[in-house]
Amino acid sequence: MKLIKLRNELKKAYSQHGKDSADIDFIISELLGVSRTELLLIDEVSARQERNIRRYAKKRLKNSIPIDKLFKKSYFYGLEFFVNQNVLSPRQDSEILIDTAIKFIRESKCNTVLDLCTGSGCLAIAIKKNCAVNMTASDHSKSALKVARKNAKLLSADIKFILSDLFNKIEGRFDLIISNPPYIVRDEIETLDREVKYYDPLMALDGGSDGLDFYRRIALDAIDHLTDQGAIILEIGYNQKQDIISIFKNYELLEVVPDLNGIDRALVFKRSSVCWKN
Repeated sequence: MKLIKLRNELKKAYSQHGKDSADIDFIISELLGVSRTELLLIDEVSARQERNIRRYAKKRLKNSIPIDKLFKKSYFYGLEFFVNQNVLSPRQDSEILIDTAIKFIRESKCNTVLDLCTGSGCLAIAIKKNCAVNMTASDHSKSALKVARKNAKLLSADIKFILSDLFNKIEGRFDLIISNPPYIVRDEIETLDREVKYYDPLMALDGGSDGLDFYRRIALDAIDHLTDQGAIILEIGYNQKQDIISIFKNYELLEVVPDLNGIDRALVFKRSSVCWKN
């Protein structure tokens, strides 16, 4: 079958059902093992290739399976990660955390970094691949840590992984703590896109009744795990900045970092001499 005819047919079906027709090019390029620009050079596909393309396109359209979960791969900070139903798929918005972390590490000459709620391991691995630091990553989910360890092995990243509910099993102090914790308000989870609420793990989304439970726990215990000049980088929800700044009132706010859309996406706090537990 002519590839252009198949592409147009499938793209039309996706558009009619409110799906991004660009997904079709991604599906075809993944299944044919070529780049999306190389698709223009392919005239025909075999009957077997056509059946496979239609099968994957149908899965995506009928069940709203996210593209990355469909192929069990996701791209983040120039790296390819394995993903499944046990971890959040890395989001492009989160790449700003890596930019911020790399800047801080290089300016402050950090040696030790902790990634809390590591999930797929994307933050920890991206930092490790760009900075010569001792990296530790933790998660409360055994299934998530299995994915993170697999990604670290695939990407040759030397990382120490710990099964821990935030700081419960963490020992020692770190020059930098980074985290993208669950921050969705519990009652709002049901309103999320089908692709998120059905294919991302609930425990990686649920931030409690107001979405701030994890930030409170991190603020309370991080002081015992930061070096004297240590800092914390946190991803936040679009409307959570002021609440989280208040939660971290005993820390020094260093920076508010917007994402590519101009939405405040990360907060950077520094250990302060007035830190204490409430």
